[in-house]
Amino acid sequence: MAVSRATVVQSLSIALIVFVMLTFVLAVTTYLFFTQTIRLEDDAKVARDDMAKANAAQAVAEGERDALKAAIGVAEGEEKTGDDLKSALGERFGDVAEEQRHYEGVIAALNEGRDKLSADLKKAEEATAEAEKARQQAIEEAAKKQAELEEQVKAKEAATEELKKQFDDDRAKHEALTTQLAEKQKDALARAERLNLLIAEIGKGEPLLPPARQARFKAQEAEGRIGLLFEELRDREKQILNQNEVLAALRVADTALQEKVLAATPKDDRIDGFDGRILSVNEADRSVLIDVGSTQGLRSGLIFRVYAPGEAQPLVSDDKAVVEVVAIESGALARARIRRESVRDPILRGDRVATRLWKPRTPFEAVIVGFAQLDADDKPDQDRLQELVERVGGRVEQLVSSSTTMLVDAGPPRSVGAGTERASGWRPADDTRRDKQIKEARRLGIQIVGLDAFLDMLGIDRESLDSNRLIHVGGPADSPSAAGLPE
Repeated sequence: MAVSRATVVQSLSIALIVFVMLTFVLAVTTYLFFTQTIRLEDDAKVARDDMAKANAAQAVAEGERDALKAAIGVAEGEEKTGDDLKSALGERFGDVAEEQRHYEGVIAALNEGRDKLSADLKKAEEATAEAEKARQQAIEEAAKKQAELEEQVKAKEAATEELKKQFDDDRAKHEALTTQLAEKQKDALARAERLNLLIAEIGKGEPLLPPARQARFKAQEAEGRIGLLFEELRDREKQILNQNEVLAALRVADTALQEKVLAATPKDDRIDGFDGRILSVNEADRSVLIDVGSTQGLRSGLIFRVYAPGEAQPLVSDDKAVVEVVAIESGALARARIRRESVRDPILRGDRVATRLWKPRTPFEAVIVGFAQLDADDKPDQDRLQELVERVGGRVEQLVSSSTTMLVDAGPPRSVGAGTERASGWRPADDTRRDKQIKEARRLGIQIVGLDAFLDMLGIDRESLDSNRLIHVGGPADSPSAAGLPE
């Protein structure tokens, strides 16, 4: 279990206090030892001085004895006694006791003094030896105590180092845990932000519901609103499947009858969302500047439909104008020319633009099924249709997958005369492939559009193609003839 920061600080404080106390004890012991040593050395010095004085006194006494002998006329080895000696000694050594005023008495007195000094000197030497012995013992005890204190200090330092290492490890773990928690908090905040954005996006689905469900939608939380949106999607899927079944049953019927059935079917074809907004309108050259956030993947020739900013998801048919991208001016701005505009409802600054053929950082991928006829002859025009997709920055794949953006259903060949199927090369296997790809697109929830609707997204008029005014891919993007359309 990790040691708390307070426990580590308390342990370090105790170790520091013990270290200071031991240092103080060592200093006091050392001071006492050296004080006693100095005192013993002073006593020894005094004893040596006394001995030196005694030796000097003995030498003086011996000199005086010789001088005394010489003074009293005693030859070497000769002794005097009697009144003459006393008289001589009395004359020369009046301070000597009466009973000792003879040569032997004087010598004895001197010897007694010398012996006394020798005894004092011996005592001083013994005291000095004792002091030296005590000093050595004190030094040994002080050294032993110092060694013990050093061992204790080393042990405390080792314990302190261990505590510091443990503290550093705990701090590193704490910092790593703090960093990890900060990352998790950041991720949680990001998830919460995305959840709030998702809830806000779910709230935008209210206009897509019928009035009966809109009332329920307002009273529900996000989970309930998603359920209502799924209910609406399932109902619309059933309606689309019913329409497709009707169209499949009418495949051999007259084309005009199919169009009447489709026209009689209620539509709710809304855009998925806006892709940008109009920043400015240049009436001089009939162009607009569009802010799309990111122009990645955007190509010249792409058609944007213009809508008033009032409704979040208007119907596709509620557009007020059509513009065509002619130049990429920056990483977020594009210049477009006005293809169609109403005098009563002109393009204004702040209007929104939308297209189904491009999203930033999302490649447009289309799958084309059926017999694509762009003109009135009986030959397929899949290659030209693929060139149109590539012209706006997309690509065409053969099979539907999760990455498919849109499936373009061109339908079976149109009847232009007897033997059409043989002339065009249309086979039953093509019908099988078409049906299989359409079912897969429905299963994956991929948008399915007809050929005419897809050409309308590209800004191409089907009637102009039927009159053999074919497009010319690769021409100037801002030229009306480049799209095969009249100005």
